[in-house]
Amino acid sequence: MMQHAEVPADVGDGIAHYFISQASWYNPSLFLHHWGKPFYILLSSPFAQFGFNGLVLFNVIVFALTVSIGFKIMQQKNVTVWLQLLFPLILLTAHDFANTILGGLTEPLFNLAAILGLYLLLNKRYFWFALVVSFMPFMRSEGQLPVLLAVFLLIYYRSYRSIPVVLTGFVLYGFAGIVVYGEFWWYFTESPYSLNNAIYGKGSWSHYILSYKNYLGNPGLYILMVGIPTMIFLLMKRRWKEFQFDWWFWAYGTFVGVLFSHSYFYATGTNGSYGLTRIATQGVPVFILLHLYYLNTIKLSKQRIASMVYALFSLIMIFSLIKNKNYPKKAKPLDEQIFAAADFLQKTDRDDRQIFFYAPLLCYALKDNNYLPDSKMRFFSFTNLDENLIKLFKPGDLIVRDSHFGPLEMKLPLNVLTNHPDLVRIKEFVSAEQLDDPMGETEGVMIYEFRPDK
Repeated sequence: MMQHAEVPADVGDGIAHYFISQASWYNPSLFLHHWGKPFYILLSSPFAQFGFNGLVLFNVIVFALTVSIGFKIMQQKNVTVWLQLLFPLILLTAHDFANTILGGLTEPLFNLAAILGLYLLLNKRYFWFALVVSFMPFMRSEGQLPVLLAVFLLIYYRSYRSIPVVLTGFVLYGFAGIVVYGEFWWYFTESPYSLNNAIYGKGSWSHYILSYKNYLGNPGLYILMVGIPTMIFLLMKRRWKEFQFDWWFWAYGTFVGVLFSHSYFYATGTNGSYGLTRIATQGVPVFILLHLYYLNTIKLSKQRIASMVYALFSLIMIFSLIKNKNYPKKAKPLDEQIFAAADFLQKTDRDDRQIFFYAPLLCYALKDNNYLPDSKMRFFSFTNLDENLIKLFKPGDLIVRDSHFGPLEMKLPLNVLTNHPDLVRIKEFVSAEQLDDPMGETEGVMIYEFRPDK
């Protein structure tokens, strides 16, 4: 799948998830890696043993199951075949959605659980609905929202016995946490997310709305432009059966809830929000599916003409997918310098050296995995450089600092490294193209060696 790509579809989080899933077979405590998403690790780890392409295959299977369940729901609701065909095409033409699949990210599994939960809900299988939802917080942190929505729906349908089932995931992983962390409430105490985390600064409230093309695409917007007025019409006419309250509550609660919460985080500079628009793909399948269903409720006098319009729309999207220039993925200028740094390190004696880094692509380029027990790669954030050098370093160890992760996540301002008496810059790789840098840095990669006795 990646044979002709210069880099994986996601060179940051996607690679990191791959490393964690792969190494979990060698270090079982990683099955409870909070940032790595425990349930995602559990399901994806067998695929990750076959390399990054194995993880992509896992996500492709997850997407195929998502589409299959979507088809099943639409068939139950007698949605026309042409509208059914639009469902996967709309998702794939949204760049962020396709990128989460090919990038080894966790959003596709969240979406599978959301649409499976919808199928179970519509078929009144409340126990299984609650059980599936209970594990969603361990697929994505946003999964806490569907748990809350599920409780309201179960109360609405008076399925009171099923309400405790939504705690199944927390209870099972809580007992597992006692073994690994010595803490039942580890999901909260070990969380890598904090509301006071303002590392990336603030953005605009309108950021996610204005970036709709990334996670919805224009085809998705067109469906909403017709589906939402139809929804309002059904509501005004009190056609409750066609309105599908439970579906509406689940779809809008999940998608709009994720969109609003991350808009808040980004606008207020909290929870370490970086404004990544792929976050907004969570809930998109159930949201689009709902509006395709609404579209199907429109009864036209000439249904054949409507089918021809849907067919033409489908052909246009198929053509756009074929002509898509986003794949195979090309390396960006900084990616090229990370590969150059990796090539330099391959030719350097590294037997007794630790390499402290933050860009996952570097470890990937070195065909290493920093989570494996025998790796000398150290994925590290320097909370106190001098103290870290004394406790963790030995002479000859290296720091590979890139201009993207280095200033913030790695917590290494360039002037601190440049002026440190025990660190010597041994190599620099500067990008051929310089993008606007919020830190005012030269884009590239620098390698420093620890020489305390120079």
